[in-house]
Amino acid sequence: MKIILLGASGIIGSEIDKALSPNHEIIRSGRNGDVKVDYTDTQSVKAMFEQVGKFDALITAIGRDSAFKPYEDLTDEDFDYGFQRKFMAQVNLVRVGTPYINDAGSFTLSSGYLSDYPYPASAATGPFNAAVDSFVRTVGPLLPRGIRLNVVSPAPVVSPEQSGRGVVTASQAAAGYIQSVEGTMNGEVLCVGP
Repeated sequence: MKIILLGASGIIGSEIDKALSPNHEIIRSGRNGDVKVDYTDTQSVKAMFEQVGKFDALITAIGRDSAFKPYEDLTDEDFDYGFQRKFMAQVNLVRVGTPYINDAGSFTLSSGYLSDYPYPASAATGPFNAAVDSFVRTVGPLLPRGIRLNVVSPAPVVSPEQSGRGVVTASQAAAGYIQSVEGTMNGEVLCVGP
C-alpha cells in the first residue's frame, strides 16, 4: 500500500514507520520528510494530496496539538489552538483527502485517553479528543467507495523502562494504527491501553 504518514519522526510515528515500511510504501509528510505540509492549512493539505497523487491510507500521528494548563489559566487562544490542530486539521485531512484516496482506502486519526480519563491540565485537550472520536463514529459509515475511517486513542506513551499501569509504550500505541490500516474496521475508536 501507498501510505501517507504525518508525524513520522515523532515518538509514535517512528514506530509506525518502522512497522509498516518493510511491506508498504511510506510517504512521510509534515514539516520535514518526503512531502512538506502544514496540516493546519487546507491549501497546504490540498497541495500535499496533489503532489502525492492517489494513495491507499493516511495516518496522523502528530503530537503537540493542544494546550496543557490548569483550567483557570486557559485562554481563548489555548482552546482555539486545540480546536484547530487536534480537531479541524484532522477533519480537513479526511474532507480534502477523500477525492484522492483509492477505493477501500483508510484514514486513521489520533485522539487520546484524556477524553475518558481527564486530569486537571487536560480541559483544553480531552474535549477535542472526544470530538475526533465522535467525528469518526459519525462519518466513517458515510464515506463513499468503501473508504474506512478510524481513530486510535492511546493511553499516555512512555519509554519501555517506564511501562506500567495506565501507560503504554510507543510500539504498543503503534500497533493500534497498524490494526486500523491493515484491518477491516470502520468508524471505530481503537483504544490502546494497558
